[in-house]
Amino acid sequence: MHNYLNKIKIFFLAFSIVCFILFFNSCLKEENKGAAPTLSFKIDSNYIYEDDTVLIGKTFKVGINATKGDVNITNLIIKVSHDSTFTYLDTGMNTASFSITKTIIKGIAPKETWTFIVRDKAGNSQTVVLHIYSDTNSVYGNINTIPSIQLGAQNNTSLGSFLDIKNNKVHPLSQAYMLQDSIEILYYYDAIQTDANTIASPNANLDPSVFPGNEGISNWTIKNETRYIKTNLTNADFENCDNDSILIANYNETLAKRKAKNLTTGDIYIFRTAKNKLGMFKVIQVSGQESGFIEIKVKIQPS
Repeated sequence: MHNYLNKIKIFFLAFSIVCFILFFNSCLKEENKGAAPTLSFKIDSNYIYEDDTVLIGKTFKVGINATKGDVNITNLIIKVSHDSTFTYLDTGMNTASFSITKTIIKGIAPKETWTFIVRDKAGNSQTVVLHIYSDTNSVYGNINTIPSIQLGAQNNTSLGSFLDIKNNKVHPLSQAYMLQDSIEILYYYDAIQTDANTIASPNANLDPSVFPGNEGISNWTIKNETRYIKTNLTNADFENCDNDSILIANYNETLAKRKAKNLTTGDIYIFRTAKNKLGMFKVIQVSGQESGFIEIKVKIQPS
């Protein structure tokens, strides 16, 4: 019995020593992480940098500045919370400092919590938070309806593939190259990534062979990015929409993609242009492949 008790005492002594060593090493690691990065909002009259109230559907700008502590910054994460939490942005980097501006559309939630996080190579992080409230004076805005837009795929010789949605003008590649800042939507048939009939924009990950040559998108200096979300809206929802309430309620930046792929007749997508206008399109008809075309009906916020 005496030997048994001695064994228990020795076991607990050894266990205590191991726990102490682990705790001590953990403390050393924490101490060795060094200085954390600094993170702050841009303070300027054109930006929101403290809790504020914004009209539903209107855009607001948030700017942040970050500087490393002892080691470089490796990640920027932006999260937004209302009914649940979504990751708005999660991007990697390896830099001593950066400054970034985001233009955000105020959603319909009464309160949105925006959290901005930077992390460095050592695992240090820094966080800043904004609370954005819906203005009680919010009203939904008018929308413009474009009954029919026809876009040709990349080998279509009679219809252009590039859309200046602001002015409702369709252009072939040669003209679009000269009007890069105006082009926010394009159409092509994707046999390479098997995305089939696809609406995208110049900043989507298009294979250079789709629009090749000196005027091809790989040589553009301005590449606007429009983002798309496929909806479960019905044809009646689309046709009865006479203000931008549906657009605001159904657009979620965290879920939006740079392409609307595998399009078929009846599909309805909400989109946000590079110029921060919300719209939606319904596919009226789609025909053919690289030489084919698509016809869509569009409803969009006025420019």
